[in-house]
Amino acid sequence: MPRIFPTAGTTPILAAMLAAGLIGTASAQVYRWVDESGQTHMSDTPPPDTTRYDREVLDHRGLVIQRLDRARTPQELAAEQAERERREALEQQRAEQERVDRVLLQSFGSERELLHARDDRVALIEANMNLTRDKLGNLRDQLTQANTRIAGLEAGGRPVPEGLREQADSLQRQIRVQEAYLEERRQERDAVLARFARDLERFRELRRQQADTQPRR
Repeated sequence: MPRIFPTAGTTPILAAMLAAGLIGTASAQVYRWVDESGQTHMSDTPPPDTTRYDREVLDHRGLVIQRLDRARTPQELAAEQAERERREALEQQRAEQERVDRVLLQSFGSERELLHARDDRVALIEANMNLTRDKLGNLRDQLTQANTRIAGLEAGGRPVPEGLREQADSLQRQIRVQEAYLEERRQERDAVLARFARDLERFRELRRQQADTQPRR
């Protein structure tokens, strides 16, 4: 039957086990673990429930030669997996930020270049918006003319040609499409301005970091 010794220290209990003849050879091993109450135990055999305790294996000199983990609960395993995933996500974010920073510094040699790129991109979008506004103005004029003709015919008690009503309906649909397109371009312009604002702030920060790491003369 295995003998278990509760102890607060390693050396006295090893001496006691040697005296008791539990460790008689250089190849003998001792198991040490701490129970739920914080009490340290040592034995020449593993703890009765190896799934409940972390344990250490000591040689005849009292040196730890192996550490054995207790079995993890489902909750602990889930928490460990969540922590691994969190760390992996952080590492991916760090790597992605490094890539973005590298591209930013390679793309622009100065703040002026970055601002020129922003202005060029915004100018293209606004040119597209102006064309859309012109198209909208033309469509609205056509719709006004069609509605005026329809109103005149109805006021005079004359029938309105079906083709005229269809034309007015078609013009209204086209106007809605162009209005939606114009709103998309507004959102695109705002997004470009916001992105370049972030890029400019980050560019300045990276340049400051570069300046701080350069050796001073």
